[in-house]
Amino acid sequence: MAKDKKEKKLKKKSTDSNISDLNAVNIHRHKEPFEIKDDDVVIKVLDNATLKKFRLANNKPRKKDADFNKKNTGNFIVEIEDVKKTYLSGNVATDVLKGITLQVEKGEIAILYGKSGSGKSTLLNILSALDRPTSGSVIVNNVNLPYLNDAKQTLFRRENISFIFQNYNLLQNLNSYDNVETGAYLQKDKSKHLNIKKLFKDFNLEDCMYKYPSQMSGGQQQRVSILRAISKNSEIIVADEPTGALDEKTGLTVLKILQQINRDYGTTIIIVSHDPDVAELADKVIYLELGHIKEIKKQTRKWLIDPIKPEVTA
Repeated sequence: MAKDKKEKKLKKKSTDSNISDLNAVNIHRHKEPFEIKDDDVVIKVLDNATLKKFRLANNKPRKKDADFNKKNTGNFIVEIEDVKKTYLSGNVATDVLKGITLQVEKGEIAILYGKSGSGKSTLLNILSALDRPTSGSVIVNNVNLPYLNDAKQTLFRRENISFIFQNYNLLQNLNSYDNVETGAYLQKDKSKHLNIKKLFKDFNLEDCMYKYPSQMSGGQQQRVSILRAISKNSEIIVADEPTGALDEKTGLTVLKILQQINRDYGTTIIIVSHDPDVAELADKVIYLELGHIKEIKKQTRKWLIDPIKPEVTA
């Protein structure tokens, strides 16, 4: 018995010694949980009660309370307040967003700008109802997103958000027209339906209308995927690195199209990017760094097209 106690004591001493040898890491022990801090990245080893709380927040809708019916204020279409996001792996938690507060006005082009790991894609997923915040308020187009269950999140996305992804996600067995029509099909409000053939004409893609994805270049596929997003005529378009896989010339064409959508339809556009040239095209640039907002800069956007919408002639 005495021998066992002695071995346990020696083992504990050895473990504590190993921990103290971590030069770059400061360890702050509390009752539970304890945190390991390396620069500004916080990794927490959590007790069971805290784990349960975090899992519930990340995966289940909030119970209705006084904040359930909160709406957007003023001309804002996106209002985020003190949003935190913590990802779990076993009993280890990593803080990715650390108290984000921002607003986006209707009709703005806003850029979430930052390096890889800054939290910009996580933030985009949360404001577009693809993910839930661990805590904080997210009100988009008069809906308080953390209170939505999975089915209502899906309905919200269908009615309010159009997505542009870096990898196009076109259906390979459908031609361009039919791919774009799948976007329009999701819009149940018939008064918002757009003329698809006119979209192809307006965005100089008539030659691609009946081509299949395998018959088009990457740039053409990306432009068709943008038309699919437009065809739903939703209030908000979110784009995650829309020019990331394109050459400079094609990327410029895509950015012109996004400005044209914003000009012609008044659509709010939120783009994730780490490209300073893309940031110049926005009304607002939100600089993120290691899960924090470093700066929010309002600016006069650089236009790639005529800022005045041309008159429609008969």
